[in-house]
Amino acid sequence: MSNIATSPGPGPTAPWWRRLGDLLREQWIFAGLLGLIWLGNTLGLFEDDIVLIPGITAMALLAILGRRAPVWCGLAAAAVLCGNTVVGRLNGAYFHSLGLEKITPTENLAGLLLVLYLFRFRPLRKAIPVTAALVVACVASVLVRLDSSWAYPGMVFGQTLSFGFLQLMLTAGTGIYLRSRRSAPEESRETPLRALVRRQWPVIAVLGALVFLEFTKTGYDSLISGVVLLLCGVVMSVLAVVGPVRPFEAAVLGATALALTALMMRFWGLAADVSMIGGIPLASTGAGMLLMTYATRHAEPQRALLAGVSLVGSALFALFVIPVDSSSLNEFNDYLQPVFMGGLLLVISVGTGLYFRARDTERAKTVRSAVSDAQQAERMALARELHDVVAHHVTGIVVQAQAAQMVAEKNPKAATDALARIADSGTEALTAMRRLVASMRGAEPAGASTATEQATTDLEADLEALVNATRRVPVGDHRPTTVDLRIDLGREIPPEVARSTLRVVQESLTNAEKHALDASYVQIDVHADPVNIYARITDDGTAVRQQPVGGSGGYGLVGMRERIELLGGRFRAGPGDHIGWCVEAVLPLAEQSGEVGQR
Repeated sequence: MSNIATSPGPGPTAPWWRRLGDLLREQWIFAGLLGLIWLGNTLGLFEDDIVLIPGITAMALLAILGRRAPVWCGLAAAAVLCGNTVVGRLNGAYFHSLGLEKITPTENLAGLLLVLYLFRFRPLRKAIPVTAALVVACVASVLVRLDSSWAYPGMVFGQTLSFGFLQLMLTAGTGIYLRSRRSAPEESRETPLRALVRRQWPVIAVLGALVFLEFTKTGYDSLISGVVLLLCGVVMSVLAVVGPVRPFEAAVLGATALALTALMMRFWGLAADVSMIGGIPLASTGAGMLLMTYATRHAEPQRALLAGVSLVGSALFALFVIPVDSSSLNEFNDYLQPVFMGGLLLVISVGTGLYFRARDTERAKTVRSAVSDAQQAERMALARELHDVVAHHVTGIVVQAQAAQMVAEKNPKAATDALARIADSGTEALTAMRRLVASMRGAEPAGASTATEQATTDLEADLEALVNATRRVPVGDHRPTTVDLRIDLGREIPPEVARSTLRVVQESLTNAEKHALDASYVQIDVHADPVNIYARITDDGTAVRQQPVGGSGGYGLVGMRERIELLGGRFRAGPGDHIGWCVEAVLPLAEQSGEVGQR
């Protein structure tokens, strides 16, 4: 039981504002975050930078529309990014950036959303080329927008590539993960380790790439510092992989590993190269983000808060404690930018965790509701079967026992005959119960086929068997009830329709025995035309018992109405035209969409 699949939006003929509103509701978290960043981006522009507003706005709109058409919107976003670069350079505009140098926050977030939608909703043969076009456009824009007067353009470009690669891997991995959760079947016999690897392979791939980048870096002042930072990244990456299993413990251990690494670097006098957050390795940064996300998503609120505090505290401790290579010091010498970058990554991690936590909660509610509905449907079906099958036989037993009591002294022979019929009815009731229990357990008992238990395509034979089993012979002075059966079918009846028709007739006969006072005649009229089958059961009772035989559960008419309406038919029960009671049912003989043939 939904995934959670999104509901279809308005059709193509709906007004554009309704379609846009549906898109915003589907991705309200991303749309709200994108709107806030766009607003802050545009308010921070100066007079010479206003020429960038159309391009930034176009990127934001393409990201919103990308949920429905990620391929075309991705290609258009690459073109808009290049065009905005050309317009900005020609007008001498300044590109305010955050994370990716010279890439505005709106452009950055819009590109990430488009990559997420590509890998989530489109096959890889389409997602990879379009993503490559976005990456090429982004790299070209950074190179063109970088001012040659910068003191360290090479180092800035390298930092931008590292951060962009981290963003790209996390976003593409998230999209592939969401796709697999929606379409991949659950493996029932796999080991816990294999299940973990199957679920976490995008995370393993991303963290493996980051660890490899750390391994290939050459900016360390000594081999020991590189080994220490590499081990820290490996330990935290392993903890991030197992994070969904033990989110709180993994987060606390990851924070401890980062703090111990900072102390070792300080006490041994080892310097680290500058990364996004001071000297914290790139792999440790990505693993810390994942640990924060898992704690927010899976842990209890109090434990998630403690895990977040420990991770943030260890990151701040490492930022101020780990020595940084003096050759890398420039504008990063100020701690404001690393702290701001860490805050941005923290917001992204917590926001992602809260988003998936809300999805998990909604999915759990949907599953509980589906299970509850299924259980209720099973209970209703069981109640109908008990009432239609067992109550019919038990009512006959009680009626015959009462009649035998009335004539036992005057006519012992008649009482003996009644006891024989009671024994037969009891046997039929037991057979019905066994069949009902067997159907619930998914098995059919051998030799338990009777006309009153399972309707067949030969509805006429079933009805005749039911009427023959229902007719009561005279017991002393007790007046018998005459049952007149009239059948005119002329065609084969579908099994489900035949079963429901048989149950309606059976329940009507039971009600006549149980409720109708002084009833001596019951007429059953069943006929069919090319569209419908009609059943009409009437009796000539003159009154209603104050306390019917066996008590009145009050569910007979309800059960009959439910059976008929489930097949798209009509049902009516009430007083007859002049006397007695009348039950009428109309059932369609073919599948119909909410309409039943008319008489």
